Amino acid sequence: MRLEPCPCCLGKPEVSDMRVAGIHMWQVHCTVCGLASELDDDRVFSIQRWNRRLERARMKTWVTFLAGVLPFLVVIAFLIGSYTGAFIFR
Repeated sequence: MRLEPCPCCLGKPEVSDMRVAGIHMWQVHCTVCGLASELDDDRVFSIQRWNRRLERARMKTWVTFLAGVLPFLVVIAFLIGSYTGAFIFR
């Protein structure tokens, strides 16, 4: 299964396996910044969880962008409306 790049630095991730209390566990981690997924006993699920991180990071970027731009657009619309109203009712 293909691993998506790291959502923080777009670095290359790796899958690690280890034994914890006698149970075989899997973890995906970035080789550049060290970001890691949680330990899981299912390799495929661990990779799927890692791949969803990038989608969530992209969504957070858009939400943050819109939260910053929307108030600015409201103010511009208000100013244009005020100017137009003042011009029409002279």
